[in-house]
Amino acid sequence: MNTSKLKVKDIITVTLLTLINVVIFVISSFLYALPITIVLMPIFFSLLEGVVYFIIGTKIKKPGAMMIYSFVRGILGGYLPYIVLYLLAGVIAEIILKKTGYGNIKGLTASYVITQVLAGIGSTIYPYAIAAKSMAENSVSDGRRETILAASDLLVSWGAPLLVVGIIVTALIGAAIGAKIVKKHIAADSTEEQDEF
Repeated sequence: MNTSKLKVKDIITVTLLTLINVVIFVISSFLYALPITIVLMPIFFSLLEGVVYFIIGTKIKKPGAMMIYSFVRGILGGYLPYIVLYLLAGVIAEIILKKTGYGNIKGLTASYVITQVLAGIGSTIYPYAIAAKSMAENSVSDGRRETILAASDLLVSWGAPLLVVGIIVTALIGAAIGAKIVKKHIAADSTEEQDEF
């Protein structure tokens, strides 16, 4: 297991890989047009983003890699609760991976699920369930007010807890997909990495 310090090359690699998930987020942002898609977006992201997370976690098996991932994801989200919760996710991921071993699939799975839950709270539950009224007031001019209020009603009526359960389930599936792809295409090159699976 490599626990040496991150090099400039590692930081660039993590940042570029993280940008893949940012691009997925940006391309999918048109789905925020309907209340139901607003609510379901964290589930969609939890399913897709595991591959990049696992590539980072198994290629850059060094302290700080997941903190950089979380920092880039949070900052580019540009919304304070989202940033704070992504940074918290990065700290939790680093603690988990320090205990389980960098590159460890179980540690990556646990940290990925926690990251996605916190991201879902910061991107959907907080703005659309807790801060929906102020968000709606600020969105009168761009015509999103009704969509925001309808999404808020969905979260409050059938529950943010159901969304969290959905995120956990799809994050576990996304983690399994990420682990399988990494095991098949990336870790096959190294016996040391193979042993960790």
